Amino acid sequence: MADPIKKTVAALNEALELDADAITQLINMRVDCNKALAGHALIQVQDYVRSPGKDSGGQGSAKTHRIGVLGLINGAIGTSPTGDIGAEGSLDGKTGNFTRVKRFVDLREEKLDVLA
Repeated sequence: MADPIKKTVAALNEALELDADAITQLINMRVDCNKALAGHALIQVQDYVRSPGKDSGGQGSAKTHRIGVLGLINGAIGTSPTGDIGAEGSLDGKTGNFTRVKRFVDLREEKLDVLA
């Protein structure tokens, strides 16, 4: 299995079989990152808006960039700015976090073409 995406998907799915709770928690985890990392061409980083607080000096809302482990993995081995590896599972409707990751997928195979 020479394809690094397929190899990584297989390893992630094996880890998921061994400890689904731990892997789900890791996939849900995000940490703040700076603008330079957020601007990377392949690493996926999400923008969040925070409520007024000490980060914004109590004035208005503050935007922050956050990165997760899957965004970093995709940036390290992927070739697509939208990611080559995805996670499927059950989501919490309120938070958008996974309640359980069921499998990792190769998005190069799972993407559907849109016909105009």
